[in-house]
Amino acid sequence: MSRVPWLVGGGAVAAYLWTRTRASNSPPAAIASPFEGRWVWPVQIWNSRRPVISDGFYSPRPGVPRHGGVDIMFQRLPSDTLKAGTSNGTKSFVMPDDIAVVAAADGVIWSAMKTARGHAVVIDHSPQKIATFYAHLDTLAVRTTARAESRQRVRAGEVIGTVGFSPLDGQKLKHLHFEVWLPNPTDAIDPEPLMAQWAYVSDPRAQLVARNGSLTYRPVGGSGAYPQWVRDLKGEAGVYLIRDLDTRELLYIGSSAGRLYDTLTRHFQQWRRWKGFWKGQYGEGHDPGLTYDRGAVEVAIRLTKPDDSLDEESRLISRLRPRDNLIGQPIEDEAVPF
Repeated sequence: MSRVPWLVGGGAVAAYLWTRTRASNSPPAAIASPFEGRWVWPVQIWNSRRPVISDGFYSPRPGVPRHGGVDIMFQRLPSDTLKAGTSNGTKSFVMPDDIAVVAAADGVIWSAMKTARGHAVVIDHSPQKIATFYAHLDTLAVRTTARAESRQRVRAGEVIGTVGFSPLDGQKLKHLHFEVWLPNPTDAIDPEPLMAQWAYVSDPRAQLVARNGSLTYRPVGGSGAYPQWVRDLKGEAGVYLIRDLDTRELLYIGSSAGRLYDTLTRHFQQWRRWKGFWKGQYGEGHDPGLTYDRGAVEVAIRLTKPDDSLDEESRLISRLRPRDNLIGQPIEDEAVPF
């Protein structure tokens, strides 16, 4: 994408970001007007507690004139059990495990990759000449890419990963390092004054679709641990719908009467097909052995009673006609009674 000319060389992005130097300690010029569109804090609310800046833009670093971004954690409370000196806390701040990192605004994923300092994401917020940078992620919920090759779009508040730590940090303290570039990485601005006006968002992964509710599709992440909303499906009954992340084409509908997590995640275990796991089974070519690149799809869930899951699956297949289901598809031109 030529709209982001300052990002050159996909694989070299991460190395460049961390070897650049800051030219000055002086504050940048004042921004004439607020950014356009919806902007949110890039870390979710946790237990009704809003994230805070634990380390600011001008915090000194050895050999570097300025921090270049802000670190985000949660203010420690007397009731917190996360111990100081561990990866989950200091004397003043804490960061639990599995905290969602979200896109600060609408945009296109310019890069998402593993670096020496953890996973890192850059989002291009064109047509505004703004990009945001998220570092030390433990897992990614977007597809790995460079130079926006995936063309994956995200919206403000959409999960892009989880908070982790830099492997190069001796304490391995969990926190999000966040930068705003206007317009170049070397022209990073202090985001703290702007963030005072940004909204806070709850964990989008916790918003499981209610029984018989409308369908909401969410990415499951290209690698690493599954999001919490997927793990919460263990022991549940219901229906899952898998669709292409880019084209929004509905690919597959399945169900489970009590093992929804296992049944769904089986479709992302591509090693099963590579090793001939499905060979000789009735579903070898189609149901139920289809596997998908988990980074290229998104999933919707509808919870049901165990006895209702199969009927709901049949109803949705007949009504929505997913691409890859063979069993349950209506005859061509057959009226669907729903």
